Amino acid sequence: MEAEKIIAQLESILASEHVHTDDKTRKLFAEDLIFSGPPPLAVIAPATRDEVRDSVRACTKAGVALLPRGGGLSYTAGYVQSEEDAVPAVVLDTRRLDRVLEVNADNMTVTVEAGCTCETMMAATAEYGLRATMFGPTTGRYSTIGGSLSNNCMFFGSAKAGTSADAVLGLEVVSADGKVVVTGSGAIKNSVPFFRNNGPDLTGLFLNDAGAVGIKVAATLRLEKIPKGQAASSFTFGSFDTLIHAIRAIGQSGLASECLGVGPAPLGDEAVSDPTLHVMCEGWTQEIADAHLAAIFEIVGTDGTAGEPVVPNFIRDNPFSFVQSPLDAKGRMQIWTHGVFPLGRVTDAYDGFMTVLKDQFADMAALDIEASLSFACAGSAMMVEPVLYWHGQAKNLHHTGMTPVEDRAPEDNDAARRDACVRSIRGAFASMMDDLGAAHMQYGRFYSYASATNDETVALLRNVKRAVDPENLINPGVLGL
Repeated sequence: MEAEKIIAQLESILASEHVHTDDKTRKLFAEDLIFSGPPPLAVIAPATRDEVRDSVRACTKAGVALLPRGGGLSYTAGYVQSEEDAVPAVVLDTRRLDRVLEVNADNMTVTVEAGCTCETMMAATAEYGLRATMFGPTTGRYSTIGGSLSNNCMFFGSAKAGTSADAVLGLEVVSADGKVVVTGSGAIKNSVPFFRNNGPDLTGLFLNDAGAVGIKVAATLRLEKIPKGQAASSFTFGSFDTLIHAIRAIGQSGLASECLGVGPAPLGDEAVSDPTLHVMCEGWTQEIADAHLAAIFEIVGTDGTAGEPVVPNFIRDNPFSFVQSPLDAKGRMQIWTHGVFPLGRVTDAYDGFMTVLKDQFADMAALDIEASLSFACAGSAMMVEPVLYWHGQAKNLHHTGMTPVEDRAPEDNDAARRDACVRSIRGAFASMMDDLGAAHMQYGRFYSYASATNDETVALLRNVKRAVDPENLINPGVLGL
């Protein structure tokens, strides 16, 4: 493979201004919010399905890997190769594939290109009084539909509707040989994308795959009418035990659209505040929404003290704008490590995370590392997610990936020690979650899909990967494949 030759081919397909080979861009696209790897040969930004197809064909024919990237807000090395396993690669930036192709109010579907953001999609469907059943993560101003489906995501509507993958009816995917594969009813001759479960569920093959099986270029999602009624409340609890009991029961009830539990920050030997729970209910009428909220009050009972719903209302009023930076409000680095658990294991998950943290509290205090813990419902599952905060050296992505922010240098020379401590804690989290059989969103290269999944299932997936990508050139190494 001659780098100059493949770059020239890509420039003939895309035009040179959309093939970036400068060191600054290559370095930026070789990092996510915590991991860094070797710079790719180039970063390409196709704007059409044909440009994706032709670029994939050119790269795979030359033996060059493709690393698909959406908004870039990964923290699990989803598109970042390790130094040890790196192969010649090109990052495929999907953000110019940003069109809303169709809102079909009769069929209750929306079809968008993979680089379309959740916010753009929501604005387009809202004109018809519609929205996707799960309409985005809190970073939906920057997160792309393709990225959210490759990594799975949750939040708005998730307590009732599940994750982003649960809303998908069909996909258009470019395979390693440059062919465009259509899944769901959109693949039927003379039909349209409206029904996912037509024959074997090939759509599911390309969801939550970290971009390992093919390059998504478009997706069709299920819509629902935007409810007319909305009712929210916040509750304060005297302990994590009572919070967990309440949020688990609310998750089992299916009454809430969003249900978010937040622990005191910072966690430590002495809590500085009580954990809180923030609930949003909806209904076709305001009376129905109010009735759902009244039922939640019955579930919470005397365990929680109700307060003004400032947090859930603010989040809904500012769905994609209240999170402005990957840095926290104090300018510190922050990183998330989550597990997805059945409702019956939430207490075990909490105990596991707290055991890891308690073993590290002394080092965390010495290095000024803080932690918080949150819980969020996603249908019949619960995401439990500790967040670590520390003063460290921010990367270019922290300053450019969302709203640009000013650089803040570390307070002292302990940045490397802090980073090492954070990585150690996250590694302990991952091991603990493996022991509890946790599932994950955004597997990337951090969570251990291949080693944590039973051998027969992994063998089947490897066979599928070999069939659709025999040279392992579509995001090689992700998922442990």
